[in-house]
Amino acid sequence: MLRHRPAPEATAVAAATGVALALAPNWDFLQPEWLAAVFAAGAVGAALRIRRPVFAALTGGVLLALTVLVKYTTAPTALVALGVVAVLDRRRALLTGLLAVPICLGLFGLTVLIEPREWRWLGELSLLNGGSPLSRGFAVSDVRALVSTVLNEALAVPMVALLPVSVAVLARLAPGRRARWAWVLLPVAAVVVVLAAVVLQGQWFQYHLAALVPFAAALAGLALARWSAEHGGPPRALVLPGIALGVGIPIVSAATTEWRLAHGTPVYAVLVAVVVVGVLVALKDRGRTWPVLAALSAVAVFAVLAWPSAPYSFDAIHADYTNSERVAAAHTDERLFAPVRARIGADARVVYLAFGDMAYFFGNPAPCRYPAPVFVQRGTYLPAVRGLESYRENLACLTQPDAEYLVVQPSWLAVDRLPPDVAAQVRSRFDCDRALPAGELTVCPRR
Repeated sequence: MLRHRPAPEATAVAAATGVALALAPNWDFLQPEWLAAVFAAGAVGAALRIRRPVFAALTGGVLLALTVLVKYTTAPTALVALGVVAVLDRRRALLTGLLAVPICLGLFGLTVLIEPREWRWLGELSLLNGGSPLSRGFAVSDVRALVSTVLNEALAVPMVALLPVSVAVLARLAPGRRARWAWVLLPVAAVVVVLAAVVLQGQWFQYHLAALVPFAAALAGLALARWSAEHGGPPRALVLPGIALGVGIPIVSAATTEWRLAHGTPVYAVLVAVVVVGVLVALKDRGRTWPVLAALSAVAVFAVLAWPSAPYSFDAIHADYTNSERVAAAHTDERLFAPVRARIGADARVVYLAFGDMAYFFGNPAPCRYPAPVFVQRGTYLPAVRGLESYRENLACLTQPDAEYLVVQPSWLAVDRLPPDVAAQVRSRFDCDRALPAGELTVCPRR
């Protein structure tokens, strides 16, 4: 970016983006959306920073292709990244986009050659999500869920809450009317594209908004650098709300789950009020700045994401998970699994009726292409899944002849929820009356 923006601005944007990705919410980290954001940030940097346009476009194209391929619904993240490049250098953006398409198709083709099931999964995986508007149509409840998801993300990530303020500061600094409108409309378009992917999936997980975190941080970094260059210090419009959110959000987020569920409306009202005040200050400010020490304290908004008491969401999905509790739970699981693994042997082959992270923590090998029986689990409440080829393959895994143990997570998929004939086969092969307890897992030996 140094080739296209003044050095202080490029440095501020790069630093803010890097910190936002490094201190991403615990739920975001290593999710496909977070990984896509990492690739997208790299694509922007490569496309703009590498001196030779062809090499820049080639490197950026590879990274954009990876952005899409990590999940396919992360394609909007690649589109936003390409838009950022286009704002600064249309020629490089065009070349990067033209190269990204065949690279993406080629990598997907290579993936299918290595694992032919990928072609089938491309059409089947969307059916695993029965809550998607693609499956049932768009409803008013989707609007409410989207608003709730965005508000929860704004409380979890103050930089996202400050996105309108950053846009207002940048629009205020724009040289003309056309540029001011561009600063408003282009970020709105980027946000809409990301939200479209959230609605498309219809699961309303916070990490589906992971692309907004570095995007908002980058705009905030640019706004701070540009205002400071013009007025000699950081803008009050960002510093004051930053301090307010950096102090207030950890306090309300550390409250009990019951309190948060009961007080969501007033907390969100205060959040919106803080953002509105910030926007108004940005629009009316006559170039006043804030002391550097106070400005540095506003950087605390980055630390909110990694605060030990920070919940995964304020009052939505996994509101009862906090960063520290989730880490402690993982350590507890590993501690409870260890004696059972030592008893059965770390190399003993097992069949899992457990969620993917449980299979990961338990660690024993599974003689099956579907170590976590997601298709079977979804088939217990989504009839359309039961007609899929992958569902039948997944069911066949449960009767693998060389599996020595059955590892069950009853809270996720109990044996009783399997199709009756499959459940009977499982019971005939594994003796869960002599099961070994392992935390929230039950390990049944083969008869």
